[in-house]
Amino acid sequence: MHAYSHLIPESLVGSIHQLNRAYLHTARDLLRSGQDRVVEALFGLDGTLAQWLVDATPEAIERLATTPGTVFQPRLPEATDKLLAVCTQAPERDITALHLLLRNLGEAAQIDQGESQ
Repeated sequence: MHAYSHLIPESLVGSIHQLNRAYLHTARDLLRSGQDRVVEALFGLDGTLAQWLVDATPEAIERLATTPGTVFQPRLPEATDKLLAVCTQAPERDITALHLLLRNLGEAAQIDQGESQ
């Protein structure tokens, strides 16, 4: 039992751990299959965690997955309001493609700004 279990319902803790496991194992499987760029774009892993996952045992991943809180953060584009507006409307386009496009455009703009400084 974790020290924070008296503050957070055990069912919520279990759900967070399940999400962490899915996130970490999926990222690890993609990394091991050579899809580093996909993992970088979709999961936002830094190089340290990515390298660790490639070599991590299931037991090590389980220990990380059951630490307090989520091991991942939402990765929304800077234009979050546009993405959320599209999500509240009836789907006319593939929202996933729009999300990736907005993220990539935002990252490209940051790179361009960095080069011009």
